[in-house]
Amino acid sequence: MHRTVSMLALALASSLSLAQSHDRHPAAPGSAAPPWTGQALIVAAAGNRGDRTTAPYRPVGLNASEIHVFGPRGGEQAFPVEAGVARLRSPAPESGNYHWLSARAETPAHVAIASTIWYASNPGPAPVDLLRRIKNELEIVPDPLPREHASYRESEKWRFIVRYEGRPLAGQIVRMETERGTRTAFTTDTEGIATVLFPRDFPPDTEGDGHARAKAGFVLSTERQEAGRHFVTSFNHTYAPDSERGRSLGWGAVFGLAGMLGALPLLRRRPAKESSC
Repeated sequence: MHRTVSMLALALASSLSLAQSHDRHPAAPGSAAPPWTGQALIVAAAGNRGDRTTAPYRPVGLNASEIHVFGPRGGEQAFPVEAGVARLRSPAPESGNYHWLSARAETPAHVAIASTIWYASNPGPAPVDLLRRIKNELEIVPDPLPREHASYRESEKWRFIVRYEGRPLAGQIVRMETERGTRTAFTTDTEGIATVLFPRDFPPDTEGDGHARAKAGFVLSTERQEAGRHFVTSFNHTYAPDSERGRSLGWGAVFGLAGMLGALPLLRRRPAKESSC
């Protein structure tokens, strides 16, 4: 009996250590360049920090000479890509909150478009009008965007509208690729909306909450042939683990073992009662 108690106590201590390790699990690597995708991206320039008014971004997989910034108050400005990086600012009138970034490369027969969002910390209006604006011929537009300091997460469903020259496209295939290796596809409904389910593809021990939250990149893409030109457009950003994944695994084991330890006195009394009969 003493040996059983010791083994259970050791297992309980190990589970407590496991649960605590979820609270200090290091963040997974963030959004990276291909080869995880062949689609064009716009990503924050690593090791090249901006400030409260500027942000360094770079096009990846796209030979773009500039990145356009669309502000939440209606402004638009193009910033040149120099040495692979564009230093972006909020266009006049300056504002915080979400901004839309877009880059493109085209020939007479082919148009490639990459889009993402940049969040500026200064106060600014909600991005309702920003999302409604037509910024390119073929677009994948979030409907809506995550709230301030929030993010896309595993196992959540989010809506994205596919439109051509502002017109929603029904029956359009939207492909999803993630930095974690998931490949899937969705089809727009009659209103041009694709309901995208974010995959649960982070490693099992990835921590979901904390100051250094793990994130991974994803990209949505679609294509269309129109007026003799082939359009390919993409929208990329990051998503985070399910906030409950680490907590539920670690503490579930702790509570289970605690229940087993609580039942030990009952197991010890039962043989004594039977032997007295």
